[in-house]
Amino acid sequence: MTFHAQIASPLGPVLLCSEGACLSGLYFIGQSDCPVINGMPAYKPHSGGPSAGMMDGLAIKNFRASKRDAEADLFSQAAACLEQKGATADLQANVGAPDAASAEMSEMLLMQADTPAATVALFERTRKELAEYFAGQRQTFDIPLALSGTVFQKKVWDALRTISYGQTVSYGDVARTAGFSAQHSRPVGAAVGRNPITIIIPCHRVLSGTGTLTGYTGGLERKVALLELEGFALQ
Repeated sequence: MTFHAQIASPLGPVLLCSEGACLSGLYFIGQSDCPVINGMPAYKPHSGGPSAGMMDGLAIKNFRASKRDAEADLFSQAAACLEQKGATADLQANVGAPDAASAEMSEMLLMQADTPAATVALFERTRKELAEYFAGQRQTFDIPLALSGTVFQKKVWDALRTISYGQTVSYGDVARTAGFSAQHSRPVGAAVGRNPITIIIPCHRVLSGTGTLTGYTGGLERKVALLELEGFALQ
């Protein structure tokens, strides 16, 4: 049986999934592949697909991410970048989540009353580590994962886990790390889009071969915010 919990985040409500002591899913509620659980509040789904979104009148998918000045302290900028007015402000309107709930990560809602103690502890640990990440106090995660997918997908997801905080790679890079050729970029891109554990498995760090943002299942506004949190600027 899969158990679920809902937590808030600065980028909208998040659904956690587990069948025991390992995390099997982490989704922004409203993204297209997020499971629908009885008792879960209705949120406006992200419309237009993973490549949709506009910022300053331009398509977000065509923006490029570049590293900010190396002398800047990434952690000192982390909280500030989540207060940006551009894509994140639009995101608040799109997800329909109250600002107070989005900014506060101290509460957790269990979706099943009989959730085992070990799973509750896992959800609480995940909530804590995500809160530290959004506060700019954590760059890696120590959450045990249980991934369900094809052999091909799991190789791609394992490759994603090698991308360090503050780094970006191309789909071709992911393909090569997973043991495939750069010609597998398209199926690799499909597997990246099927990533069941967002943020912790950092698919937001994957860009096109030309450095453009391209897409993100959780919504490009969130990809922008996550990259800015990790020290990138858009151009």
